[in-house]
Amino acid sequence: MSLIEEIKSRLDIVEIIGESVQLRRSGKNYIGFCPFHHNVRTPAFVVFPDTQTWRCFGACNTGGDIFQFVMRRDGLTFAEALRVLAQRAGIPLEPRTPEAEARERERARLREVLEAATLFYQHQLRHTPEAEPARAYLAARGLTSETIERFGLGYSPSAWHALIDSMLRRGFPMEELQAAGLVVIREDGTAFDRFRGRLMIPIRDPQGHVIGFGARALGGEEPKYLNSPQTLLFDKSAVLFALDLARAEIRRTGVAVIVEGYFDVMMAHQAGFTNVVAALGTSLSETQLRLLSRGLKRLVLALDADPAGMHAVLRGLASAREAFPETTVELGPRGLIHLSGQLGVDLRVLTLPEGVDPDELIRRDPQEWIRAVEGARPVIAFLLDYLAAQHRLEDPKGKAAFVREIVPILAAIPDPVERDVYIQQAARMARLNERVLLEQVTSHRMNRPRVGARRDVSPRNVPSPSRKGAEAFESGTEAEATLLVMLGLGPDLLPYVNVRFAELGLEPLSEEDFLDSAHRALFRNLMEFGPVEDWPEEGTEPQRAGPLLRTLWMERLRRREALLRGFDPEDERWAEEALRLALWIREQRLKEVLEDLQALAESVPDWPQDEFMAKWQALAEAINQAQRFRYRRWMMDDSLSATARR
Repeated sequence: MSLIEEIKSRLDIVEIIGESVQLRRSGKNYIGFCPFHHNVRTPAFVVFPDTQTWRCFGACNTGGDIFQFVMRRDGLTFAEALRVLAQRAGIPLEPRTPEAEARERERARLREVLEAATLFYQHQLRHTPEAEPARAYLAARGLTSETIERFGLGYSPSAWHALIDSMLRRGFPMEELQAAGLVVIREDGTAFDRFRGRLMIPIRDPQGHVIGFGARALGGEEPKYLNSPQTLLFDKSAVLFALDLARAEIRRTGVAVIVEGYFDVMMAHQAGFTNVVAALGTSLSETQLRLLSRGLKRLVLALDADPAGMHAVLRGLASAREAFPETTVELGPRGLIHLSGQLGVDLRVLTLPEGVDPDELIRRDPQEWIRAVEGARPVIAFLLDYLAAQHRLEDPKGKAAFVREIVPILAAIPDPVERDVYIQQAARMARLNERVLLEQVTSHRMNRPRVGARRDVSPRNVPSPSRKGAEAFESGTEAEATLLVMLGLGPDLLPYVNVRFAELGLEPLSEEDFLDSAHRALFRNLMEFGPVEDWPEEGTEPQRAGPLLRTLWMERLRRREALLRGFDPEDERWAEEALRLALWIREQRLKEVLEDLQALAESVPDWPQDEFMAKWQALAEAINQAQRFRYRRWMMDDSLSATARR
């Protein structure tokens, strides 16, 4: 029995869920109101003791096992939920290596140092006369005492050794102060406080631990903002300010707004817009965007309307291409991208009035901020306008340059209707014959290689996947495991599967499609970090289950070595096999939901009949659709299917 299965066997899902949801027995199952959305009319949340699973048939339309419930309820990663539930079940986790334990002890000690420094700075802000300019500055910026407390703001005295003296008295050695980025040690061995006479803004990791500081000058000192240096805990390019406070709302709504400044975030949260975070600087990194990728449906970049802000948008879009590898959009000549909404992330750009930042806009009129976020433009529309402004479209050469830049972007839009709309729009902007632009886009789509394709892989003498071999593992979670191994070996297969799903009118493959809890975690890691070799090691942020999940994936790989002998992710036949498996997995998940719905109807006879029938018909049609597409892949008379059937 695996560790995960042992934990599930020792814990009662009804007991765990019953701690936060009022359940009543109905037949052999339990029902209640879903804790993840507001509903007081019909109890559509069902716990199934026989299968140790739960499902919401209301607005959430999701479900899972005990791991998924605890993760969603408490905002935890799979690794965090594993630790919590293992401890509750009395099951010790695998011991870590001495090196890993030493790293974790060092990290824990640095967190203690930074927490102590945070308390020191907070005391200075609240109680010392010297901090009066800082208090006046915060009042002028409109921050309330509750917001100041929530974000843990403080003040660093102007004396050169104020923090050092306090921390040494508390038993923190100079080496730890330096390792935490709090002091600077000169070549002659003397030391001084890094931050002096500044407003101190703690920067926290997604779990809420202080890992560094942003220090705001209160006079004309330069730089205006001074961040902590890179340390074992702090990497400016891998942090989003206030993500610990925003994560729950982002997961609840599926919407994240990224702004530029600390005060933009604090004012947004003070006004109730708690899905707002900030990058530490104007350039977004791949790691920062990956922090948001789980469950994200819409990402809004809210940056200034000046040229620097526009360039920050473009850099952010280029980073997003790496952070969300499941997108099928190629990079254009200037690194511009589009994250497709139907593939999971609707990327939008909010441009503010010139000379106004989010902080000022929210203070002036919170409703105007709501309208601005809701009216954020799809990134393709933004890019077309931005690129059009960079070229003289009345000049033939400028028109040609504009077309060269937009063709790769237009060609990469997976939805044909959306693509056609933007082709028409671009043609009007450039005063071009629409047919000319359509021909260029079509030619680009036909000739472009698959994203990330390796050029040194030859398909010669590679065995093709056989239908007989595939059917052998199409049972329960075995099909899930096989698909995950294929996706781990061929990172480009997931974009291919999702593009084909989109062409068939299906939602992209998601972790909800996997019935096994461990497989959901493996798929989530593939989505967040890409190839298995890129998964983070134990003890690193933002995910601490690297070794555990890597081991789970390797176990599944070893069991399928014979089955996948000759596997080549660049071979179209294997891509078709991945698509067929994905369709089969989607079909099984929908069937399970249908069975759960039937169980609900049996447990709650008075459940609204019209609502039940609508859900039943929708599920039945989705199952039929998946089945038709899956069988069509095998039965249609084309070269790929003929090859695959041999």
